[in-house]
Amino acid sequence: MFPLLYYVPPLLGLARLEAKIVAAVVITQVFFSSLVGGLAHLRSGRVHGRIVLIAGMASAVGSFVGGVASKWTSERFLLLLFGIATLLVIGMMFLPAPSKELEKVSLEKVTVARVRLPLCSFITGILIGFLGAGNFIFVPLLIYVLKVPTRIAIGSSLFIAMMNTGSGFLGKLATGQIPWLIATVVVIGAGIGALFGERIHRRLPTTILRHIYTAVVALIAVRIWLSILDFDP
Repeated sequence: MFPLLYYVPPLLGLARLEAKIVAAVVITQVFFSSLVGGLAHLRSGRVHGRIVLIAGMASAVGSFVGGVASKWTSERFLLLLFGIATLLVIGMMFLPAPSKELEKVSLEKVTVARVRLPLCSFITGILIGFLGAGNFIFVPLLIYVLKVPTRIAIGSSLFIAMMNTGSGFLGKLATGQIPWLIATVVVIGAGIGALFGERIHRRLPTTILRHIYTAVVALIAVRIWLSILDFDP
């Protein structure tokens, strides 16, 4: 959503939104749309409560810190931070994919990394607080690093996103960074999209889901780094 709101308005003849405004809109949108999508996955039994609790709380603390600190950062710093995050995600996706046996593990038998999960979640939360985006890191983190089955990782990541963006949202709200009109329009559209996305998710194989995720992140990374390196069209 961050690159969409940052790059598309100029293509439509509208003024480009500042990165800080985009970050504030995105963190508001992610909070509400992840709530809607997360409830849909919860009904289907694809949310791991303990992972959500640990990662959600740790990233929420980091997100509040980042949300407050973002008030004093430059636009270029935020773009650079986003670019680094995309490269980090792409790097994780080069790790071995989960085995077919792992993908079949039931929700109750999924193990939780007690040290790596909260540590990685706190660091990711800081990034989310700065950008209003960054929860896309949790899916590959859970799948490729912490070895959580793909569908459970996707479902759990939505509730994690709801927790940490709620904290980051409060940080930006407290510092007067939320443009309410734009945020309301984006939230309504994203909430509807989240419901449709969950229905499509049910019908696709996990391998296809991972490939789609990789392709989307790669496209975002290319566009962000073109801007960072001053190759904007």
